[in-house]
Amino acid sequence: MRKTFHGFYEPTAAEFEKIWSEGLLVPDTNVLLHLFRFRPKQRAEVLAAFQSFGQRLWLPHQVGQEFQLNWRSADSSNRGEYRKLKDKLATKKGEVESLVSAFSRYDPWPAGSGMKNIGGFFDHLAKEVDDAVGELPDAQGVFAAVTDLFEGKVADQPKDIEGRAKEGTRRAAAEIPPGYMDKRPGDYLIWAEMKQKAKSTNAPILFITDDAKEDWWLIQSGKTVGPRPELRQEFFAETGQLFYSYAPARFLALVADRTKNIVSPETVKEMRRAELDAVASSWAHAANSLKNRSVECTAEPERFIRLLMRYCNFVGMRDSIGNGSDRAEGIRLEMEKLRVELFSLLKAETLEERVGVFNEFVGLGVRALPGRWGHEGDAARSRLQMLYDKAHLSAISDGSPSAWGPGD
Repeated sequence: MRKTFHGFYEPTAAEFEKIWSEGLLVPDTNVLLHLFRFRPKQRAEVLAAFQSFGQRLWLPHQVGQEFQLNWRSADSSNRGEYRKLKDKLATKKGEVESLVSAFSRYDPWPAGSGMKNIGGFFDHLAKEVDDAVGELPDAQGVFAAVTDLFEGKVADQPKDIEGRAKEGTRRAAAEIPPGYMDKRPGDYLIWAEMKQKAKSTNAPILFITDDAKEDWWLIQSGKTVGPRPELRQEFFAETGQLFYSYAPARFLALVADRTKNIVSPETVKEMRRAELDAVASSWAHAANSLKNRSVECTAEPERFIRLLMRYCNFVGMRDSIGNGSDRAEGIRLEMEKLRVELFSLLKAETLEERVGVFNEFVGLGVRALPGRWGHEGDAARSRLQMLYDKAHLSAISDGSPSAWGPGD
């Protein structure tokens, strides 16, 4: 059984050791971009964890290209969050000062009371923000460090890149992992490069990614179990090599266990916080995109989203049940009915256009479902709900049978 369904079994202790001691370490783009957000100590430790793999560190061409295109915006976005915080503190300063000054009692606060130094308190907070900004990494320095780390370790662009992109699009339409939850085939291009590299070098692959979506991970009852079994099965069948993946914080924790004095608990904690921030940001972006695109592309946006979220909930139920049961057949029939109704609400004229728009909406809808991000999703849920509430899409709130469909 294990030999036939290799990917559906957790690796043995010997297989894990082979992955760690012989495998190629492959960081995803999102992990490299986190380096622009970390303080010097944390950044140095993450780089040291990568360096501990020596010549077994490798970067797919797609990851390298995404890094080149996005490192400046990652730095700018991080600095922008500090500016937003400082602006919000200034607003709150004015609000609290106005509240206290309007308090209709005669001089109720004793000398030295914090009520008489609200401005100074908020000014101190603003200075702490400025101090934190002053400790942010020099973007050019981080870029140079990553460049040096991967010098001679980046793959050339595959010659069949166009064919791979078409295959990625085909797989996405059929919901074959990885990458079907994204609009572009970038994840599949990385996947194809990793398979090719494993085959040519006869080496396992250890992939580190901050992409928490369920096209990379097996998620059940809101808990991330591990890499998708289908991915490990496909990888082994096509390459004869082992594949495994970790979220970056888990990877750093394991490096700390295996190699003392490289990674501190503080760095693991900081990476974990960065992971949660990324989930919240992606979740909020999916919700906002879903709202905007529904207004643009459908005749009845609120009804369309209500039906779409029910359809996407059935997607999750179908994936957890599998095929062959009476319940699975019932879910399939319900999904077909919903698909017909959803297609009727799309403004696109041709069938091909409708299929493309529908697949885009399903990708957004699945990303917006609670529980599709593993346990990380709980930390970001409030931001998603806030966006829906602002759009008056109350039918999408958790627990509404009309929105989510029956069962969990």
